[in-house]
Amino acid sequence: MADAVFNWYNNGGTAEPGTKRSETTLQAKKHLSSMGWVFWYAQKNGRQELRYQSPQGKVYYTLKAACKGYIDETSGAEGGGGMAVAVAADLEPKKPLKRKSLTQENPAFPKSLPFKSLQPPKRGKKVRKQENQAKPRVIKRASIRIREDPVPNSSHRNPRTVLSWLIDNNAVSILAKVYYRNRTGNPLMRGRITRTGIQCDCCFRVFALTAFEAHAGSTNHRPAANIILDDGSGRSLSDCQRQVHDSMMTIPTSAKKDDLNPHGSDDVCSACCDGGELICCDRCPSAFHVNCVGLKEVPDGDWFCPSCCCGICCIGTVSDDDNFLACQQCECKFHIGCLKLKESNELAGKNNWFCSHSCENIFSGLRNLTGKPILVGNNLTWTLLKSKASSNGDGYTDCPDGLDSCAENHSKLNIALDVMHECFEPSKDSYTGRDLVEAVIFSQGSKLKRLNFKGFYIAVLEENDDLVSVATVRVHGDIVAEMSFVATRFSHRRRGMCRALVDELEKNLAKLGVQKLILPAVPAAVDTWVNGFGFSHMTGDERSKLLQYTLVDFQGSIMCQKPLKTEL
Repeated sequence: MADAVFNWYNNGGTAEPGTKRSETTLQAKKHLSSMGWVFWYAQKNGRQELRYQSPQGKVYYTLKAACKGYIDETSGAEGGGGMAVAVAADLEPKKPLKRKSLTQENPAFPKSLPFKSLQPPKRGKKVRKQENQAKPRVIKRASIRIREDPVPNSSHRNPRTVLSWLIDNNAVSILAKVYYRNRTGNPLMRGRITRTGIQCDCCFRVFALTAFEAHAGSTNHRPAANIILDDGSGRSLSDCQRQVHDSMMTIPTSAKKDDLNPHGSDDVCSACCDGGELICCDRCPSAFHVNCVGLKEVPDGDWFCPSCCCGICCIGTVSDDDNFLACQQCECKFHIGCLKLKESNELAGKNNWFCSHSCENIFSGLRNLTGKPILVGNNLTWTLLKSKASSNGDGYTDCPDGLDSCAENHSKLNIALDVMHECFEPSKDSYTGRDLVEAVIFSQGSKLKRLNFKGFYIAVLEENDDLVSVATVRVHGDIVAEMSFVATRFSHRRRGMCRALVDELEKNLAKLGVQKLILPAVPAAVDTWVNGFGFSHMTGDERSKLLQYTLVDFQGSIMCQKPLKTEL
């Protein structure tokens, strides 16, 4: 193979007798690639030009110069310095290519495969461009940093209750008069609003909302809907919650940056969230490093990412979505024909599609858990929440319990977001600028799989209505569930709150048949998760088995796992 480089250079790029010029050129490039050379594209004067970079970091503008450099290096020459060109500061970065490959099975995911080459695009193939950009934009992985101390002058010592949230949003006033009404509308008990609860007028004790309802002698279990402001307006606390929600939806905001860049594809790898040389899926906007999807080189023809391949036959197509069904729970895609062969025709005829009975059971089980407090200790309740607001923020959807229930759900999600922001530094996606924590809490969707958080649920732990600990969880069928964020308020730490939250979450996941729980742990917390909660480090091979699932990950985090004892 080394002769190919020498022959190409000595013949001035012309073909030897009996061979085509393209064949000799390809042979020379293949040998350079096998020796660790990297090929990439730079934009110059509106044109895409191929660059050749040696393992020593020298960049050459032409194949002839690259071959000369290779010959000089292998023959022990001092350099060929006249032909070596250092990378300029304003040189375009290595550009991801939208390559085409034959329909193929989803490859295995090895621990590490060095990216060796990047073949030039064929005519008509799409090449990423960064137009009108004086300097290349550096793509960085999203990172998450834990706050070591509360933010100065913050309200971290205030209780995180619905009443406190309403006060902070100017929907009610401290010491405002309220009463609990019976079914006929008459007052049963009167009191005043405080941040921690309702102060009863008869005994001057402060009660959480549910406790005040019980103190009034009611068993309706709808405290926010039946606690009325005694100011002549007739508004209930549920009305106040809806008022705040509506005001949040109507606040004018600047135009949000689209998830996608002008090329229509992502700028970071969906597997590791790093930038660099990426291969683009021919079915969705996702992009990947070649080694992250188990490829040794960029393939020719159509290529499909693991999540765009059928979960049964592992084959993808560029045809329309009519041939594919997405599982409502694990979000994996399946050919209709493959699904009918695996399961009954009745399963394939439902409005909500499920790849298996286990996914269907998990979906219904999570829905049955949502919004129903579970007593887990003295004055401690564990509740699973999920955003019920429509994706465009214009109202509520999927509210079988009515608007009052949705308003309270939205209030608690906002309180959960406040707890997360108290414990974590702001974490934004490098391209879209989206607050990742907020996007996860409110199950925001996206065309990009790595930014599509529609499947997330929020587990919260409350002590007398005071929200003290939060975890975000997404269940990828019975194989694995991910817990991407966990936070406990500073004022409630070292009291076993996080353990109570996680233990109840693990218990309910196990009941649903989920086999494993994983989380991206920051290095400082790894020992706690391993020694205190029974997690273990996840190996590269174990991570590769979950490649079909898009998992939340952060720069510097260490993926940990814990098997769950499922109930038979």
